[in-house]
Amino acid sequence: MRVVNPKRTNESIDIKSAWYNYYAGYSHAFTQSIIDSVNLPKDSVILDPWNGAGTTTLLASMNGYQSIGIDLNPVMKIIAMAKQTTSNDLAVILNRAKKIRANVKVPLWKNDPLLGWFDMECVNSIRRIEKIILMGKLYKSTEDKVNSMDVAHCLMYTVLFNCVREYLSPFIPSNPTWVKKPKTESEKITASWVEFKRKYIFKLKEITKGISELDHCWPDNLSNIKIGSSTKLKVDSSSIDLALSSPPYCTRIDYGVATSPELAILCVNGSLELDSIRRELMGTTTVPKTVDESLIKLGSACVRFLESVKAHDSKASKTYYFKNFVQYFKSLNESVDEIYRVLKYGARFVCVVQDSYYKDLHCDLPKLVIEMSEAKGLLLKENIRFESKKTCRI
Repeated sequence: MRVVNPKRTNESIDIKSAWYNYYAGYSHAFTQSIIDSVNLPKDSVILDPWNGAGTTTLLASMNGYQSIGIDLNPVMKIIAMAKQTTSNDLAVILNRAKKIRANVKVPLWKNDPLLGWFDMECVNSIRRIEKIILMGKLYKSTEDKVNSMDVAHCLMYTVLFNCVREYLSPFIPSNPTWVKKPKTESEKITASWVEFKRKYIFKLKEITKGISELDHCWPDNLSNIKIGSSTKLKVDSSSIDLALSSPPYCTRIDYGVATSPELAILCVNGSLELDSIRRELMGTTTVPKTVDESLIKLGSACVRFLESVKAHDSKASKTYYFKNFVQYFKSLNESVDEIYRVLKYGARFVCVVQDSYYKDLHCDLPKLVIEMSEAKGLLLKENIRFESKKTCRI
């Protein structure tokens, strides 16, 4: 198999790589190298159980393959679907954009989670554009809302996400996975309707211009992008020809907080729902009061690492940190079990993982994933390592 470094640097395959600055994942060039190498029949199905921003599903479509992308975070479904946009969708998008005007009324919501960063005038501008994107429709749940969207909706939402991100730049530190909030009302972001609309229209035109310059197109039913858990894949057994993915980092990255501005826009039921989604995501920094400490199925290397964490003399090692790692590895083990279930006989599973450290303890995640996979019945073909400052490995 020909494998290039998965690090997302010098991306050149597709302009869509720059649509949303997602810190996790791997490059389009890496994904293309995998697809080129495995020589799949044209009726093959490619799966990404941690689909994120949709690199796997996009490259599958570009190469004419059916794909299934699954992620628990509804923000990621929208971004991944937006990347499926082709020139065939431009007329619908531009027609909807013509309806962006000041006389669209939105209800005031005093508990709107966006008020954590923006003043009421700016929140009203964001909600006005959202109402136009949804064509005035209301939904009882966030999942129903997101599942109702076509690629045109999703692209217009992605532009809205990027506008909000740009305004929030003073509150996003060097660690891109955390978003601060203003401490006082006077520090909140303010922008007039005219200013916000101008920014939104400019960014929408930039993206649609980029789409019109791309020379690829595909049927709109190639990709099936879903909200769901990697531990309970909504996929038929023995139906997948290639699984290509990267699990959430084992470094206490809070993916819910990292996408909290986008979730604040999306969530129908406000902050409570946002917090609920955050707690469900694999790799979450939140832990329940008790966890099932039965570690037998996790493999000897994983058990040794967990026992070392529990025995570590640093603060909260045997309580919070141990629970956090147990929660992560149990989800990872269940996910590998599901991936094995859905793979056809002779299919391939390409998994991009990165090692890390807890204090002075090395978490050799590649080794742990290999051990879990082999315990299910998968056979290791290659273990390719790329050294970097972040010790990224595959």
